[in-house]
Amino acid sequence: MTVRAMLLAAAGLAAAWLATLWLDPFADERITDVLVYLRYGDLFLAGELPYRDVPFEYPPLAAPLMALGGVAGTDYETYRAIFAAITLVPALVVVLGCGALARATGGDYRLALAAAALAPLLTGAMIRTHFDLAPVALTVLALLAIVRGRVTWGFALLALGAMTKAFPLVVAPVALAWLLARGERRYALHGMLALLGTLAVVAAAALAISPSGFADAVRYQVDRPVQVESAPAVVLRAVEALGGADARAVHSHGSDGLDHPADGLVSGLFMALLAATIALLAFGATRGERPGTPPGPRSLVLASLGAVIATAAFASVLSPQFLIWTVPLLALACAWRMRALAATLSAALVLTQIEFPSRYFDLVDREPFPVELVAVRDLVLIAAVGLVVLALLGPRRQLSTAAARST
Repeated sequence: MTVRAMLLAAAGLAAAWLATLWLDPFADERITDVLVYLRYGDLFLAGELPYRDVPFEYPPLAAPLMALGGVAGTDYETYRAIFAAITLVPALVVVLGCGALARATGGDYRLALAAAALAPLLTGAMIRTHFDLAPVALTVLALLAIVRGRVTWGFALLALGAMTKAFPLVVAPVALAWLLARGERRYALHGMLALLGTLAVVAAAALAISPSGFADAVRYQVDRPVQVESAPAVVLRAVEALGGADARAVHSHGSDGLDHPADGLVSGLFMALLAATIALLAFGATRGERPGTPPGPRSLVLASLGAVIATAAFASVLSPQFLIWTVPLLALACAWRMRALAATLSAALVLTQIEFPSRYFDLVDREPFPVELVAVRDLVLIAAVGLVVLALLGPRRQLSTAAARST
């Protein structure tokens, strides 16, 4: 990548970031998690510890991010500004990382840089009012490290991402399958040891602070009800519309959900679908561009980021900020000229911005338009997963790096 291209991308990102602060509709933050982070950050800076002194539902490495936002003060406006500046750092990492991944996988790095830099215009303010960019950045760096042969570092970064927010962990089985298909068994073993070792070190630190508090945090996430914006919630509302039992609205675990006699069954079916999809993606990552050839780096990156998207699409909780996870795949789809995938992911982001935050409470109140809007968004996101699977398991020309080379 040229210095000029990187500087232009950084300038574009800064402009898009400012739009999420000052320009409507991108700046709409009437619903924000910053207040939650501020409360935790204030307590942590006062010397209280997560899990032991403060019930804390997030993974351990989320706590330093929240505390860091309060270093210049914990009044709301100061914290809001500092947190926005903090999240700009992983945003820049994602932009440059996507450019580097595009170049390493035969894509047009300039398109990747531009798409990632302008992504805040598709996500709106939620990209800077949540900490999801931190694990996204770690995932991008992990894939870049693995592609460049730094497998141990790559898997360690995946573990750090998972200890910030769990979703990067789904990349591990895909990456292991890719390494084994290339005959790199020793690298696969080293990567798995690095992953497990890093997870163990961070988890041990959390357990040392409070075993019961850390266990409560895990239980908190497992016990969350079906969230109103998730695909399982769409199915439960459809069951109700077809004459089944009513889906009762509940506010629990910090979000709005649905209570229904079939919620366990539906969530279980979607989790099985997620597991099957990740298995398919892992298999797809093992296929070479031609029979008998080892898989290339594009297979790894596409399958890994597809697994991340599938986690958002099929889980029983789909908060709007989970759409931030789609940014790297959107940028790389542009770089690889996978136009259908890029358009589908863009549509999912735009539909989310139309719904959240301006129509979120209408959704909770079961108003028809936002309910239908979210249903369409979820179907579009699932369609994006399908396009990734088809690209991996279909004709090899979609993964050929010969057709698109960086310059």
